[in-house]
Amino acid sequence: MQGSENAVRNYVHKLKFQVRDTLLAARYGLNARNIWVFWKGMLLAWLVWAFFVYAGFLAAGDSVPERFRAAVLCPLPDSLFMSSVPSIILLVAGTLMAFYIYMLTALKVSRLTFEQIRGDQFFSDTDARRFCRSNWKPVVATPLVIALGIVLGLAVIALAGAVGRIPAAGPVLAGLLVVPLWVLGLFLVLASVVLVLSVFLVPVITASTKGDTFECLFEVFSVVTSQPMRLFRGFVTGLSARVVALVVFSVFAWSSVSVVSSVVYRTAGIQGLGDTMESGFSRVAPEVVPFYSSIFNPLSSTEHTESSWSGTAELLVSLAGVAVFLVLLAFWLSSCTAQWTIMYLGLRFTRDREDLLVRADEEEYREFRKIQSNASRDGSRKKE
Repeated sequence: MQGSENAVRNYVHKLKFQVRDTLLAARYGLNARNIWVFWKGMLLAWLVWAFFVYAGFLAAGDSVPERFRAAVLCPLPDSLFMSSVPSIILLVAGTLMAFYIYMLTALKVSRLTFEQIRGDQFFSDTDARRFCRSNWKPVVATPLVIALGIVLGLAVIALAGAVGRIPAAGPVLAGLLVVPLWVLGLFLVLASVVLVLSVFLVPVITASTKGDTFECLFEVFSVVTSQPMRLFRGFVTGLSARVVALVVFSVFAWSSVSVVSSVVYRTAGIQGLGDTMESGFSRVAPEVVPFYSSIFNPLSSTEHTESSWSGTAELLVSLAGVAVFLVLLAFWLSSCTAQWTIMYLGLRFTRDREDLLVRADEEEYREFRKIQSNASRDGSRKKE
């Protein structure tokens, strides 16, 4: 293989590196392997966050059993909780851990999507975990560096404001600093936007380039500032396709629940399976969504009929409903990661005329030739 122009492409979909490529996000998001990875990641993040919040309630002197009966797996901090410094520290720690679990899960799914675009359908969850262990540092460090930069900028502005308190000369000095501080404020606004977008871009950049923290920082700022309109159009186009796909997927999921409920009722005479499943999320998060709300519409209550499910059986069916809800959420996040992966590949090609898919093929080929050469050399030595 000689150069990018002569590289043989083995893509399931040959990307045109245009905005309409983002329409493929729903197709790549609807992948059982990707959904399964996100399903596990979101469940782990949820449980870790809940554990730290309950630890915070314990540190605040609250009754954990009573809180668990009221909130189950989604406790919300109250005034007693927020009045305790250790509780707030535990809340921040749990939120950060859940956030980074999401980021690392997105890194794995982004790498899976990248390999699927290349045509490698055998790149497994195990391969993605191995890649994540080797390339997790930029995902953790890049948003942290941007956030620290914003804090430092705010500290500089606060210091300049403190200078204005100096008698006589203070207001004059503060007046001289107004324009530089305004420029710094512009940069802080940009950095804040980049910080939000880094949640989506950093896993994608790391998965596509295997770059370090410095490269991720450069790429995030470069993508946002060099092609903002293309970024916006790609986001809107991909989002429209993903919303339609989510609605269709939800209809299929709801139809499946209805079929199972109907068959169970006709064969076992037990009614209410569908209602119990649909209200499963409200049973594990009663403080977040209305009671008896449906997993297909968590923000509103639905009519609830008499159910024959109770006790342990009701708990198991409710948890099954939560599992279905997490599948829908995992599909949405999987398609989101696929969309940003496709967007970044197109943005990088438009900016640098560099095809990262071909580059990955070439790197893989060079690694193969290196291994082949070493094996041939070892074989020659053995013959001698």
